Amino acid sequence: MLPALVVLIVVLSVTTDGLLTSSNIVNVLSQSTVVAIAAIGATFVILTGGIDLSIGSVIGASGVAGAWLITSVHSVAAGIVFALLVGAGIGVAVGLLVAKLPVVPFAVTLAGLYVVSGGSTLLSHGRTIAPVPAGFINFSIDGPGGVPYAVWMTLGLYVIAQIALTRTAWGRRVLLLGAKEEVARINGVSIGRVKTSVYAVAGLFSGLAGVVLTSELAGAGASMGSPLLLNVVGGVVLGGTSLFGGRGSLLRTAIGVLFLGFLSNGMSLLGLASYDQQMVTGALILLAASADGLVRWVRPRTATA
Repeated sequence: MLPALVVLIVVLSVTTDGLLTSSNIVNVLSQSTVVAIAAIGATFVILTGGIDLSIGSVIGASGVAGAWLITSVHSVAAGIVFALLVGAGIGVAVGLLVAKLPVVPFAVTLAGLYVVSGGSTLLSHGRTIAPVPAGFINFSIDGPGGVPYAVWMTLGLYVIAQIALTRTAWGRRVLLLGAKEEVARINGVSIGRVKTSVYAVAGLFSGLAGVVLTSELAGAGASMGSPLLLNVVGGVVLGGTSLFGGRGSLLRTAIGVLFLGFLSNGMSLLGLASYDQQMVTGALILLAASADGLVRWVRPRTATA
């Protein structure tokens, strides 16, 4: 997707005004931060051949939990820790269900989406929890070189996550499980533990995404993460991580998220309506998924030939 990203930027820079200004580039990076953080966890899940449809609701639930504690005890640190614990806890619960029940991850995480969303709406009474301290809000606005701290943090998280995937035994088990579950089992990989762990990691990063989104919005609501599911999964798929598992990287996901960020920004500069943008984004994700399926269909025949 890197050549595609370059072509997209070149085309949009010619057809729009102000795309490559420093302020607009920072704007694209800032607007992509929440999706990029959640996409880290989604990448690990998809690498195992799974899917997590509860990401958006976990973002909302974690944000609500964190904002509630921040406004209750007036401690930003306590609120952040609580939000991360809520996200990770939901991820562990979903992962255990995926690992233990003879049910496909799609069904388990779809159920999780509704349960978590309903629960967080009930606990928040359907209202936005605000205000949060100005210093917490500044995390998503200010930063070195005019780039918000949240963007710098996201860059660091991608480096750490890529190292975890490629340089640790756990990362190798994730890739092996996605490539062939039976082979992973023969090689001594604990299938249940690895599956549970990737959903726990996805929950943790969704929780962190909820914290950053709360900072951006200066408050939290149960439904605030729901519209982000398409972009989170779409960024992973567009980056080239296979929906069938076993192939992908965090670098690919970063490129996919940036592609969506610049695409959305460019379409806004062109004056396209939100529903037009959704149609274009959906079509591109379908194209990327179809290309992945085509590659899997061609490779075995090429090897046989």
